[in-house]
Amino acid sequence: MLISLCFMALLLKIMDINRENYSSVTRNQSTKTLTVGEKRGTVYDRNYIPVTDSKKRLIAAVTPTVRSAEYLKAYFTPQELTERISDGYPFLCRVSEEINNDHIRTFSVPERYGEDILAPHIVGYLDSEGKGVSGIEKAYNRYLTENGGRLTVSFQVDAVGRVLAGMDKTVRDSNFTSKAGVVLTLDSRIQNIAESALRESRIKSGAVLVMQAGTGELLAVASAPAFSPDRVGESLKGENSPLVNKAFCSYSVGSVFKSIVAAFALEEGISAEEAYECKGEITVGDTVFRCFNGKAHGQTDMASALENSCNTYFINLSRKLSAEKLLSLCRKLGFGESDTLAPSMVTSSGVLPTAEGLKLKGNFANFSFGQGDFSATPLQLAKAYHALATGTAVTPVLVRGLTNYEGLMTLTGKTKKEKIFSDSTVQQMKKMLAGVVSSGLADKAKSELLSLSGKTGTAQSGIYEDGKEVCRTWFTGFFPSGNPSYIVVVLDENGEGGNVDCAPVFRKVCEGIVGR
Repeated sequence: MLISLCFMALLLKIMDINRENYSSVTRNQSTKTLTVGEKRGTVYDRNYIPVTDSKKRLIAAVTPTVRSAEYLKAYFTPQELTERISDGYPFLCRVSEEINNDHIRTFSVPERYGEDILAPHIVGYLDSEGKGVSGIEKAYNRYLTENGGRLTVSFQVDAVGRVLAGMDKTVRDSNFTSKAGVVLTLDSRIQNIAESALRESRIKSGAVLVMQAGTGELLAVASAPAFSPDRVGESLKGENSPLVNKAFCSYSVGSVFKSIVAAFALEEGISAEEAYECKGEITVGDTVFRCFNGKAHGQTDMASALENSCNTYFINLSRKLSAEKLLSLCRKLGFGESDTLAPSMVTSSGVLPTAEGLKLKGNFANFSFGQGDFSATPLQLAKAYHALATGTAVTPVLVRGLTNYEGLMTLTGKTKKEKIFSDSTVQQMKKMLAGVVSSGLADKAKSELLSLSGKTGTAQSGIYEDGKEVCRTWFTGFFPSGNPSYIVVVLDENGEGGNVDCAPVFRKVCEGIVGR
């Protein structure tokens, strides 16, 4: 009996040991999950073309077998491949072509930015934790984060993490294929035209902005120099501040403002035939103002004054105008106030002279041709020239709306309109600004294919480099001249002259938009 009892006790102990081992093995036979890709919500252009996530890369999820090694010889050295396969652990690797079989499965994964991403100053960039730092990435960081996703692949593995033979891989899509994101008003094609024209020009630091007439929607916002959101560190100390969006910064305006003064004078009942004899200079108080190089333009009316950018004509014209009324017009056009284009995306307000300051005749004389204590952004000038081209002031729009998982959009962006100029003033301004291009100093903007209208500008900045004053040069205009569809502004932060620096870029952008 004693022997029997001992034998039974021994048998029970063996059974208990075996049960514990099997339980331990079962617990350790688990899964190994690899993250193939992660993404945020997508930023789209107006035509739902992805601006972010537009470039793809192929990622292979590999079961380590002798057979899989045959397909990966081109991507590893023999030693690397032997180590990868022999350790038995599943792994991911980037490949250049799709490989799909029992041992390897390939996935197409979007890259957030990639090389040469469009509109980097508008899109912005992320910090090391994937949080938006600037642009749309910052403005809609919460929405883009919440609508992100992950793609994973899981392998059945043993207690030490080696893949179990004959077991299938499990793929999980956690919101990875969602179409949710932010839809901009930008047009990828026009944005690319603007960026290319700027990149191929003599402008090292400046901007090109294209606005759609009637809606105020921004079709292109390009700033030079550009930067790569994937390599922000390289641009932090880059020449000409690559991370700064010049289209939303304010600069001295110069002669492009003369068009606003001309339209204001017409609204005040002054005829475009108003004549003045330019002798190359004019004295206001104790100050002598001169035309460029002191050139005398002789007998001049409003149209020829715009064509020749005659300073003295507009100084003389200002004597017949109210400074307070001109300031009121400027406020209606949006000068002196910042534009909020998205949450936390706010432009510079620029500087508008005060009514008190303009009581001094010399200050008002300066203001009449865009000099003195006055600065504006390219966006503000686009709004002003929109009013010249259409008679209506608009609020600019950059974001059209937000899309959900299925890609259905909820509209958020809508412009506000206000009538500013009469139809008569608009018609006269369109004719005179067309003459600036066809017969005036803006000959480098002249196109054999299109009727273009606009005005050059060269403004003093008060900043000197190597003993020479830095000049802000401009070309601001619209086309087609008779029935404008687009407003285009070009800025060179450190240029020679509006006709030399900016007019050729203006022409190239306009011709590119119509596909010629």
